[in-house]
Amino acid sequence: MGTAMTGFVPNGGQQPATTDVGGAIGLGIGGLMSQAAIASTTAEVQKLVDSAKSGGFAISEEGADEYIRVFRDFENVASQLLRTARDASQKPQLGSSAYARTVANHTVLVANGDAQSYNTALQSLINVVSQARTAFEQAKKNYAQMDDEVVQTFSGVQN
Repeated sequence: MGTAMTGFVPNGGQQPATTDVGGAIGLGIGGLMSQAAIASTTAEVQKLVDSAKSGGFAISEEGADEYIRVFRDFENVASQLLRTARDASQKPQLGSSAYARTVANHTVLVANGDAQSYNTALQSLINVVSQARTAFEQAKKNYAQMDDEVVQTFSGVQN
């Protein structure tokens, strides 16, 4: 009984089922409070960001717009959830006994107390989704640039 659990870690010991970016984001959502899942998701999204920045990832406007919409929707819902969680992280009034004070303090710790808290994990996930959205925005620009280059290359070719 020496350490107190300050965060909920569903299936914290399981290995990720996938290593692709979409699966990693899903893993982050499914294992929301797992630091390992968020670290894995962050690493996979960083690969996507790096690829988009280097021009190695491109996607059509129509395809990108749907991903971007989903990412923005997630960011909006998760930000609202984060605000609610922060409001809920206030110490509950459970009474004046030592046990009530211990439970109230632990409730605050789980919600907002450390690197394993719900708020910390949710903020990390919001950051990852924001990075993914930015990568898709860049990939959309990459696709448009490739399109422009193809038009430029073949504009002088006549039948």
